[in-house]
Amino acid sequence: MLEAISAQDIAVSGLKAQRTRINVIANNIANSQTTRTAEGRGPFRRQLVVLRGEPLEPHLDPRKFGVWVKRVLSDPSPPRLVYDPGHPDADSEGYVAYPNVDVAMELVDLVSAQRAYDANLAVIVSDKRMMQQALEIIRV
Repeated sequence: MLEAISAQDIAVSGLKAQRTRINVIANNIANSQTTRTAEGRGPFRRQLVVLRGEPLEPHLDPRKFGVWVKRVLSDPSPPRLVYDPGHPDADSEGYVAYPNVDVAMELVDLVSAQRAYDANLAVIVSDKRMMQQALEIIRV
């Protein structure tokens, strides 16, 4: 027999997914000026989070409901070239390859992730209130 669908479990999966997005966005912002990775392979590359969810179907196992991080991948767009011949990472023509991170876009993504996080948190709070009200009805 399958378990019942839990709104709280679904919302918790959303919280975890959005927390991962927020952490990746923070890392992107922190490395927006990193011209050389620890491996020495050029500038930092923006990271993107790919989320995955299952469509709601009657025969689906309830443990699969919700959203998960499918993977974190590197943005394939080219680095930003800035002319700075005095920089230690400048090429022979004086250009420095900076990360493909647009801080303004990262901040927009951060607001989106924060709002999704807050929405999932609101579901959990509402679910808790409904459970408390149901218990009050039973007591009467």
